[in-house]
Amino acid sequence: MPFEDEANIIASLLFCSTPKLEILLTRNYSFDKIKSMTGMSIKGLHNRLINYLHHILGLNNSETLEIVLKLRDNDYKTTIQIKHLVNNKNNQLRKHKTILIKVSRGFVIDQNACISFLKNLSMIELINELEYAHSTKNSILERMVMKEYYHKQ
Repeated sequence: MPFEDEANIIASLLFCSTPKLEILLTRNYSFDKIKSMTGMSIKGLHNRLINYLHHILGLNNSETLEIVLKLRDNDYKTTIQIKHLVNNKNNQLRKHKTILIKVSRGFVIDQNACISFLKNLSMIELINELEYAHSTKNSILERMVMKEYYHKQ
């Protein structure tokens, strides 16, 4: 039985990946519409939504079950609620995402390390770094170099 449950979970992920599920949920699609678009069974989609809401969004078991049952009953307020939950999760991820920046010396570093790197450059080295950023269309590095350049003046 545990192997069958595990196989069902893997199958549900193959039918409907997390990014695909999030797109469908943020478009206010009903349970039936998602089911038909993914080709999943009622039970398969039910379990996929339970797993997503509990493991990805972090909702507790009772709240998760309540939301999935309401979605299955085509409760429009629930589709809006799920859309907001998904959007909030994605917004939180964007806020905490580490931005990596490639500098002229070939290193790929995070923003804080890049700021330290730029502070240690001379004005001529900053100009060279700016040329590198511009030629590689690295707008993040370009803005950071300009900020440091003006700060040093």
